[in-house]
Amino acid sequence: MKKLIGNIMLTGGLIGGAISAARIPPMWGGVIGSLIIMGVGIVLRRRGEKEELHRATQKGSGGIQELERILTKAIEDVGEIMKIEEHNKVRESLSKVLEFLDGFAEKARPLRIESLKAYGQLMTAFSRAERSLNRAWSAYADGYEGEGRTYLEFGYEGLKETLNTLKSIE
Repeated sequence: MKKLIGNIMLTGGLIGGAISAARIPPMWGGVIGSLIIMGVGIVLRRRGEKEELHRATQKGSGGIQELERILTKAIEDVGEIMKIEEHNKVRESLSKVLEFLDGFAEKARPLRIESLKAYGQLMTAFSRAERSLNRAWSAYADGYEGEGRTYLEFGYEGLKETLNTLKSIE
């Protein structure tokens, strides 16, 4: 609820400030009042995001534990994929892993509230791993198995690096 009220205040302050500033001469009282409303909206929005993070963590549907579970499963799946010889099966299995990882970035967003630096490190490692897995999929789709294996290994190592980064956040 705080997040919604914060968004409404932020939007209202922005519109009010724009209208006040567009007048000739500008209505400085309206501009200053709008800035204050926007500031309160930002504070409420951030508090609402923190509360959502804590609720999700308590329910077990978010937070570091959820991200750790996703990464652990993805590492296991990619490890199994690396044992497969037929490139069509590799591509199909890799598609499933990439779909599974699709929601990772969205679930990691609340971490930026606690530490923007940690969020940046986590997402840098994850994006490198995901990019490698996508390149592996593309190489397998085009019939370049050697290149696909190379990028599959890069993706596997990248996922392990992401998991280590996540564990260092705890």
